Amino acid sequence: MTTTVTVNHLNIIVNNNNTNNDDFFGIDACAGSNGFEFASDWSRPYFKSAHQAISRCELWNWMQTYEPEENRGFMFARNVPELDRLNEEMMNDPVNGGHSGASYACTMRNMEFIAKHGYQRFKDDIIKEQETKNNK
Repeated sequence: MTTTVTVNHLNIIVNNNNTNNDDFFGIDACAGSNGFEFASDWSRPYFKSAHQAISRCELWNWMQTYEPEENRGFMFARNVPELDRLNEEMMNDPVNGGHSGASYACTMRNMEFIAKHGYQRFKDDIIKEQETKNNK
């Protein structure tokens, strides 16, 4: 089943067939040494921390439909209570003190992709990209 959601005058089709909570909602899939094993050593801690913070704040449904303002992105969004709450939760993890503006923006765009397309597709796309680079 799909649902059409209108955000900023754009119709977004959300796939509601995903009944596997481990796809992106579950904290357990990314706890400890699990999760994002396919990501680079540099990206993995940021991805895991952001994923866990979104899960703890129960903001995956919000992430599915949230669209940052054009030319602001996640980095410069203002007056967004959900994002403020998420950022506060993320800062509870010391790994996030190492973010630059660019690493935060990239991490959040990757989490947005997971919210909208699922963890498995994110994983598959990263692995495919790595294989393409390795075959050049």
